[in-house]
Amino acid sequence: MVKIRLIGGEELKESLSLLLPEIGAVLCEADASLTVTVKNAEEDILLAEKKGDAATLTYGGGKARAHRGFAKLVAAAKAGEDLTCEEHPFCKSNGAMVDVSRANVLSLDGVKFMMRKMALMGQNQLMLYTEDILEVKARPYFGYMRGRYTVEEIKELDAYAITLGIELIPCLELLSHMSAVLQWPAAGEYRDTHWTLNCGKKETYDFISDIIDAIGEAFTSKKIHIGFDESDDLGLGAHLREFGYQTKEEIFYPHLERVAGMLIERGYEPMIWSDMPFHFLGEKLPNFRPYDERVELPSDIGEKFGGARPVFWAYGDKGEAVFEKLLAEHKKIPGETMFAGGVWIWSGFAPNYSHSKKATVSAMQACKNQNVRDVLATVWTNGSEGSSVLTLAGMSWFADIDYTGSFDEDRVRKCFADATGGLRYDDFMLLEDLEHPTETTFCATRALCYNDPLVSLVDAHIPAGGVGAHYEKTSEKIRAVADKQGAFTPAFQTLLRLSELLEIKADFGIRLKAAYDHKDTETIRTLTSLCDEMIKRIEALEAAHKKAFFSYNKPFGWELHDMRYGALLRRFVFVKERLTAYLSGELDRIEELEEERLPYRPGAEGDLGNVFMWIRHRQIISPSMSLPI
Repeated sequence: MVKIRLIGGEELKESLSLLLPEIGAVLCEADASLTVTVKNAEEDILLAEKKGDAATLTYGGGKARAHRGFAKLVAAAKAGEDLTCEEHPFCKSNGAMVDVSRANVLSLDGVKFMMRKMALMGQNQLMLYTEDILEVKARPYFGYMRGRYTVEEIKELDAYAITLGIELIPCLELLSHMSAVLQWPAAGEYRDTHWTLNCGKKETYDFISDIIDAIGEAFTSKKIHIGFDESDDLGLGAHLREFGYQTKEEIFYPHLERVAGMLIERGYEPMIWSDMPFHFLGEKLPNFRPYDERVELPSDIGEKFGGARPVFWAYGDKGEAVFEKLLAEHKKIPGETMFAGGVWIWSGFAPNYSHSKKATVSAMQACKNQNVRDVLATVWTNGSEGSSVLTLAGMSWFADIDYTGSFDEDRVRKCFADATGGLRYDDFMLLEDLEHPTETTFCATRALCYNDPLVSLVDAHIPAGGVGAHYEKTSEKIRAVADKQGAFTPAFQTLLRLSELLEIKADFGIRLKAAYDHKDTETIRTLTSLCDEMIKRIEALEAAHKKAFFSYNKPFGWELHDMRYGALLRRFVFVKERLTAYLSGELDRIEELEEERLPYRPGAEGDLGNVFMWIRHRQIISPSMSLPI
């Protein structure tokens, strides 16, 4: 334990009392092993110098700079090394947007855990993406049974964030992405489609006003992110019947102006995702994609934003030059552009670090070149299989590039180790192997875990020879480090148990179909016996996942995983019964195995690729789930 005596730095004592125990240090008045003299600077800077048992830390630009410096000093003290560090961050704000709306609601302790690690990396901003995960007393169905935060809980998190030098910013949706809100009959008066609010109706703005009131009661920050992205069905439901046909632009911009005006009138600084203006202008281009670089915004685009600030999101690597072009295009919109990258954990159980890292390096360099000074890492949790805490390893890219101006992986390793009390960045990087059983595969775990053994929708994409051997190697690597990760250990154990399951499950359907087609009763008998081991491994995965989920999250949302694992277990009980009946002669054929295995995406046979990147549980387990029943 490093015992630190402070000289100066009174403003840091409360935050350091929360942060230093995370990295094996504590403040003390006597018997100190390290004396740190704290100095304040006018400029945005971090200077940390240590020689022997004495150190000087000079910082300006907020407490986040000092916290990063203390993480470095403690690491040097533990190693018995001297330190000289000078860093000039180019960002005013750098942090994360963490999705708590997709059945993966971080508990208060979970949010605080992530904030502490972010603070020790030097990050100073956190958005909680709460589509409806916030108590709105005037709207009892808002977040009903979904783990919403009470006003008092948000106040507690807000105060904790302020102590750590982090600005906690509300982030929600006030146009689309509203399906969780709009599912209730009580939402009928302001529903356009299942996804989108009915713009132009008084009831819609009364609803929004109630939400703003709740936010004002809970959060200190006057910044607010209100979404407005991916509104492709705008005006195509109740709005069409009530108001007649209008183009999406004719609905979008007046709604934005009205909502932004409501917020500005109450002292807020609204911001929105900026994709829809690009969509309106480019959707008819051949092979159009979000933020298509062929789109040029008109010179008067700023007049349509109603005072809202643009947030440019991009989660794949467009290349530094394209990022720069798009950032330059955003300068036509008044207000400083914020860039939102991502640490992928939303297409399966495990992070996709390498994909995320490549995009982050290009985008952050472009941000520096274009003088974009506000960045964040988005952490979406579509499907809720992944543990959000694992994305902290990726946040080290955003933090270190900001402070140093460039990417160096050895330096990132040190940044992450310093912030976590010595954990190995490379151990975390191992986890993405679950998503990449072949060189061309991007997201595999959800498809391979949920793929049904008899009604198999994934098998046509699994390469010849299968992928079981890949998961045996992956399990071996993760098993060697899983118990060494401190508070992250439950998340590691989940992925270890998943890898162990996929060793025998990933190829099960292919082997069964081939044995059935060739009337290979010996292999069918082997696979029948394997069902018992399969059930044990599913139960082990379920138990590990449950422990991880409840380590970081509120309980709401776990019911989905109970349903998923429960179904998977019952299916293998049924498969064993079915195969046993076939082997005994009670069944002369198994109709499900008579069916040809067609590719989920024609043209991608034998290659998982990115076929299942956006495909979720209900689309994988059975084609009958798509029926309106």
